[in-house]
Amino acid sequence: MTNETHRFFRFSNQQSYEQLTTAGNTARNLPDGQSERWLALWDDTFLDPEINSDRLYCVNKSGILESDNFDLEGIEEIDLETYLQRLHWEPPVEEYLELIDELELIDQWTS
Repeated sequence: MTNETHRFFRFSNQQSYEQLTTAGNTARNLPDGQSERWLALWDDTFLDPEINSDRLYCVNKSGILESDNFDLEGIEEIDLETYLQRLHWEPPVEEYLELIDELELIDQWTS
C-alpha cells in the first residue's frame, strides 16, 4: 500500500460516501450492492480516532474508473502518511515479527 498504488480518503459525509459507492457499483455492474460491492459498507470503514464521526478508507488505484467522482461534499483525499497518522498506526518492530513467527510455529506443532 503506497501513494503510487492507492488513494486515501477521509469521509465526513455518509450520504456522499453512499452516493459514490452506489454510482461505482452501477458502473461496475454490481447489481445489489450488498454481496458484491465496489467499496466497503460505511460501518466497515475505519473510524477516524481523532474525529469520531469521520471514516478513513483507501482504494486501489487499479480499481478506480474515470467515472468515479471523489469530488463530493465531505470527501477529502489525503496521503498515505496522513492516513497512517490518523489511524495511529506504527510499523511493527522486527523483534515482534520474529516472535509472531515463532508463536505460529509453536501453534502448528501443538495442534
